[in-house]
Amino acid sequence: MIRTWNRAAALSLIAALAAMPVSAQTASPLAVQNYPDRPIKLVSPFPPGGPTDVMARLIGGQMAKVLGQPVIIENRAGAAGAIGADSVAKAAPDGYTVCYCTTGPLVTLPLLDSKLPYQPSRDLLPVSQVNRLELVLIARNGLEAQNIPELVTLAKARPGRITYAIPGMGGPNHLAVELLKAMATIDLLPVPFKGDQAALTDLMGGHVDLFLGSVQSAAPLVAAGRVKAIAVTGAQRSSILPGVPTIAESGYPAYEASTFAGIHVPGGTPLAIIAKLQKAVIAAAQDAAVRERMLTEGMVSVGNTAAEYTQYIAGETAKWEKTMQRAGVKRE
Repeated sequence: MIRTWNRAAALSLIAALAAMPVSAQTASPLAVQNYPDRPIKLVSPFPPGGPTDVMARLIGGQMAKVLGQPVIIENRAGAAGAIGADSVAKAAPDGYTVCYCTTGPLVTLPLLDSKLPYQPSRDLLPVSQVNRLELVLIARNGLEAQNIPELVTLAKARPGRITYAIPGMGGPNHLAVELLKAMATIDLLPVPFKGDQAALTDLMGGHVDLFLGSVQSAAPLVAAGRVKAIAVTGAQRSSILPGVPTIAESGYPAYEASTFAGIHVPGGTPLAIIAKLQKAVIAAAQDAAVRERMLTEGMVSVGNTAAEYTQYIAGETAKWEKTMQRAGVKRE
């Protein structure tokens, strides 16, 4: 059994965090009173200029206003986010090095790679979830399906012949399709690609049938008529593609798939410091301008307590671990 974010660990952390008052804490009174008294480093585990980096800078700027200290972004890209996450896991647990961590280094990578140098539930304590990003299933224009019921009917008539592009085995795009396959009991054929752009190019060229990616990247192609949207994966419809139904409302009410990002600190960080950071992240995520910017990026702003965020990660881990096992995705 994979130990990452196991139920016992999650419940133990949730209990500690739920009991944590937002003001007075049991950690070092002097450290809490003075925190923060110098700039905070926010590690973005992906390259500059990408969507993760943009959101990290947006949230970091708002956090600085609440904390009264600069929040400096440091990009530590590589290994699908693991390098940056590990750098935070190994940092001093004093609240001055934090991570803008995403689904990959928190959930899917630990499920796939037994040799990761960190264990999220022990080494990267949750502070607050920043956002959630829904995905959209799109199809080549010539595919004889306009929606999920028609796609399921077509797939059952052609088992193993409907193809879907995946930019990485075991990644969120792949697992979201595998979850649909399991719920609809259909057989689709995965076709690996080396990135989203290559997959989209072949989809528009009619070389693959389906691709599941971000709403933001797909919406312009849908609007231009180069591909067609089948369904979105979130619990609610996307503000960017409001006319596209969810998979949940298309016959599979238990279906929900999204990626997420949140703020984490090294294991051992005092709960009192986590509480101060939590307050800053919630304020940042609930800022009207931030919420609006996230909507334009296809994201839903969250901002929750550390206990709520811990529970959410545990649920996501359990869901995707089960999906991997059903799909035969092996842990290395």
